[in-house]
Amino acid sequence: MLAVKQVSRTFQSGATGFENIDLQVKRGEVVGVLGTSGCGKSTLLRVLSGLDPEYEGSIQTKSENRGNAFGMMFQEPRLMPWLDVLDNVTFSFSKPSKKEAALELIETVGLKGFEHHYPKDLSGGMAQRAAIARSLLSQPDILLLDEPFSALDAFTKMQLQDLLLSIWEKHHTTTLLVTHDIDEALYLCDRIVIMRGQPGQIESELFIQRPKPRKRGDAVLGELKEQILKELDFTKR
Repeated sequence: MLAVKQVSRTFQSGATGFENIDLQVKRGEVVGVLGTSGCGKSTLLRVLSGLDPEYEGSIQTKSENRGNAFGMMFQEPRLMPWLDVLDNVTFSFSKPSKKEAALELIETVGLKGFEHHYPKDLSGGMAQRAAIARSLLSQPDILLLDEPFSALDAFTKMQLQDLLLSIWEKHHTTTLLVTHDIDEALYLCDRIVIMRGQPGQIESELFIQRPKPRKRGDAVLGELKEQILKELDFTKR
């Protein structure tokens, strides 16, 4: 579904965000990108999404959804404060043609009854639910998630992780998730890519041979977490 070949991003200052990234993502696969701060994870997503076109290398997709191959969800909901939930979800589309699909997604993410609430009236978790619905409305072939739950409390984060998993089980959308949360990556992903360095490079990758949904306390996931911590030069505290 996605082939990234020898992709690098160098800024005008001369600094390099990441270099020589080779990554293959299969259709329906959920791939996590883990790494320390500053190794270029979020920059990579911006390049893949088309928000940052100044890169070197090759990015190819097998998407038939021209113009909407990628859906992007950021660390913040980025909702328009003057628009209600429904209008935020349909912001980039003609409402008459997308209203029914938007309402279905709003119900899917647990916001039925809040269609005409404004962002100021939503909790952080509710705002992220609206952002999830917006990112899915174009029916992207590849969903890019840039630490979407990092600002939320632990319980809300787990609820939205379960929501994301239920959506994946329904649609099997190819997903690339950037996260600092090792437990999150182990819970949601089929494979984890570990980036390190400045400029960032792919250090290693780890396949998670456990069926989803997974138990958060799975002993095998605990062993994999220890392995990841060692690769990132951390020890479990």
